[in-house]
Amino acid sequence: MESSVVRESMRIVPPGKKKCVWMEAGVVSYKLCDNNYDCSTCVYDHGMQLKVSRQKEAASSIAAVEMAPDKFKFTATWVDKMMQLPAFQRKCRYMITGEVGRKICPNTYECGNCSFDQMMQVRLQAEALPVHALSQVAGFDLAEDIYYHEGHTWARPEYGGRVRVGLDDFAQKLLGRLSRIETPNIGHEMKQGEVGFRVRRNGEVAQVLSPIDGIIAHINDKLLDHPELINESPYEGGWLFIVEPTKLRKNLKGLYYGEEAEKYMNEEKERLFSMVHEDLRIAADGGVSAEDLFEELEEKNWVKLIKTFLRT
Repeated sequence: MESSVVRESMRIVPPGKKKCVWMEAGVVSYKLCDNNYDCSTCVYDHGMQLKVSRQKEAASSIAAVEMAPDKFKFTATWVDKMMQLPAFQRKCRYMITGEVGRKICPNTYECGNCSFDQMMQVRLQAEALPVHALSQVAGFDLAEDIYYHEGHTWARPEYGGRVRVGLDDFAQKLLGRLSRIETPNIGHEMKQGEVGFRVRRNGEVAQVLSPIDGIIAHINDKLLDHPELINESPYEGGWLFIVEPTKLRKNLKGLYYGEEAEKYMNEEKERLFSMVHEDLRIAADGGVSAEDLFEELEEKNWVKLIKTFLRT
């Protein structure tokens, strides 16, 4: 009895997490999606597809399969399993992810040829996905499911393999109220660790590094007209642009995530405090940081901080 309870508890999906489509289809007993349902770039999906393919190849050369089919049981793909269901039970992937309340797949899970998928992609490009949870670390907000660059930009992989980019809470407090944001044009190639865009504040210019490699596919035009959105909502309404990544898996290894991000933010807070504790209203015990450091510092000190913490 106790062992069955343990096995059942292991199948509980934590808040903010989603079942992998292989689990949703019943192929595997437990697997959470860690790639924002972008199966085309998912290592796990590729591995499972390869496993099924090799099983089928091996079976095709064994004449005994026809004589004793019960001895040769193959792993079905998640699409195969879903297609075995009655049509009214074949959940669209946007229903699985929770983006829509109810939608049945009419296209045998060939999302690339689906007009509904294309419509959703356009909508999702324009709208930032809601942040599952915010936590306070050293007086600065950190959002779940987001990767952080050492230059205080963030990257969030989303549906279709694209990545949304923005400034983190530390950066927006450091920069303060901006007068202008200068982003590259759509089609511009970004390089991780190189200057990706610029922001202006009272005549001062700050360069900001890109967190990933890729091509800009969409720009948050609303932010260009209302730069204050970065201060009000750095992880949602204040996002900067969407990138078609070219080296995503390699890039993510060079970013901070989860506990690593929390540790990094604590280190940055301590570094900031050691540099300017005489001039800023920052509590030594890690209390709330100054909302606009520009107003608290002399111009030369602000420029020094920008270059130091944005790594430019």
